[in-house]
Amino acid sequence: MNIGRQTAAALLLAALLGTTAAAQEPTPVVRTHNPGYAATAALLNIGFIPLRFAVTAVGGVLGGFTGFITMGDHTAADGIWAFFDGSQVITPEMLQGTEEFRWTGLR
Repeated sequence: MNIGRQTAAALLLAALLGTTAAAQEPTPVVRTHNPGYAATAALLNIGFIPLRFAVTAVGGVLGGFTGFITMGDHTAADGIWAFFDGSQVITPEMLQGTEEFRWTGLR
């Protein structure tokens, strides 16, 4: 009888922990399969990624220079870096309007 109670308690504990773990999983992102948006995003990224890389590199240099000039003031450097932060690639979700496109990190 003691083994039966232990087994029942172990099964109950496993069921409770299993449902708790499943409840904590984030909801999956629903992606629509639209080849037109995917192809358009790929074509736009051909020009956008090199431009974005150059802008991000300039922001990194300016933020580093600002931190150097202000003798390590992270707030000043973060202010520069926040201006140059933003979307690094264009996704099909951005073209559909379900995801936000941001050129800068400022709101």
